[in-house]
Amino acid sequence: MASCTSRVRAPSLAAVLLLAAGAAAAQQAPSTVFRASALEVSIGGRVQTQLNTTTVDSVPTAELALRRVRLEANVRVNEVVSAKIQPEFAGSRVSLRDAYVLFGFHPALQLLAGQANRPFGIIQPTSSTRIIPVERGVRIRGVRNALDEHNLVTDLGYADRDVGLQLLGAPAGAPLGLSYALGVFNGPARAAVPELDSYQLAARAAVRPAERLRTGLSWSRRDFLVVAPTDGRELAAGQAWAVDVEYGTYGPGLHLVGEAAFGDVNPRADIDFTGAQAWLAYRTRAFGPSLTHLEPLFRVSYGDVDAPPGLTVPRGGTLLTPGINLYFGPLNRIMLNYDVWMPEQGDAVGSFKAQFQVAF
Repeated sequence: MASCTSRVRAPSLAAVLLLAAGAAAAQQAPSTVFRASALEVSIGGRVQTQLNTTTVDSVPTAELALRRVRLEANVRVNEVVSAKIQPEFAGSRVSLRDAYVLFGFHPALQLLAGQANRPFGIIQPTSSTRIIPVERGVRIRGVRNALDEHNLVTDLGYADRDVGLQLLGAPAGAPLGLSYALGVFNGPARAAVPELDSYQLAARAAVRPAERLRTGLSWSRRDFLVVAPTDGRELAAGQAWAVDVEYGTYGPGLHLVGEAAFGDVNPRADIDFTGAQAWLAYRTRAFGPSLTHLEPLFRVSYGDVDAPPGLTVPRGGTLLTPGINLYFGPLNRIMLNYDVWMPEQGDAVGSFKAQFQVAF
């Protein structure tokens, strides 16, 4: 996965907006910057600067990168209609992360139309301002095909953002605090073979069996492009399942986030994957006006690809990450990690990461 280096050219308008938003955050101004009648527009954003190293000899040892530079506009038109737009400025061009309209007919029934995360798993949809480790999966310069659990589900297109329609809600009085989300999306095959009809389905249901315990079950079905011996290019359906659990919150105390997934890599060739990832952290109670919390953490992520004998495919491996987060308020922090990637084939590699985050 390519990194976004510090040689970033963002439009001048973006720079002005970032400076204005940063000044507002420094003065602890309210997030709503414009209000007219029932219309409310709230501006937020994040800047994440990262120092990372790698033990791979073929690339430079250290790099400074703008990992994420995002502005976020949340618009509330009335009690039913709202919208969100989140552009990304880190990189060689501006891109869109989230861009959707939400019709909140009832807490039990809401319609989301546009680009957002597919409802699959718990790790990918968690905001980058709150994730416990620096990265959700293996991201080390000089390393390719690093298939831990997160990279498997995102590289295969079961998780991550896509354009689609979603129905979601949390019915009042539902057993165990049931919530749900299901959607239909363009799917990864749409870009690869635009001449063929393709789509993707995804769904997730979650319950809260105890006050600090939440668990969910996800399913995703997508079209894969396959090469048939007689008919040439065609589509084949693959699917994946995920189960997730979370104990605790993104606040003081013990916090555990876990996810396990399995599914198809190539449905025609009978190639499957399995994987699991867990984050464990403990955030201290607030103890100072500047450095407010410390959060030691440990992450393990495992992925495996199961292919018939004779096929040469990446086989996955295990990622271990000890680290600590230093908080200067709820979302502003310095994150220190050391990733150790141990592939099933090849030598282990390491990467130290220090990420400096301001979010407002």
